[in-house]
Amino acid sequence: MKYNYFNAILISCCLILFCSHSVFAITLQQAKQQGLVGEAKNGFIAAVKPSNNTAVTHLINTVNKHRKETFQTISQSHDLPLNIIKQRAYHKAIEKTQVGNFYQNNQGSWQKK
Repeated sequence: MKYNYFNAILISCCLILFCSHSVFAITLQQAKQQGLVGEAKNGFIAAVKPSNNTAVTHLINTVNKHRKETFQTISQSHDLPLNIIKQRAYHKAIEKTQVGNFYQNNQGSWQKK
């Protein structure tokens, strides 16, 4: 009886952890505040320093995939070249970047705002 109860609890905990993996994921704002990612000059986000952190890599890929889709949609709906959309997004991102967070300057060097 005890064994079945223990197994049920163990399985429940594993399911909760498996189904809520995003609880352990880092948010974009947290990554920016920690200096892990910044606004890149191409309109996307990028790692400020090379890292093997899978959560940060996943965050970068997810955010950039969404941005790419958004840029393409705006480009098509406004009949503007994609590079213009990315450039505008970059300038807007710098405006919105909080003090202490990183962004790339036009030469590609990381700077703190």
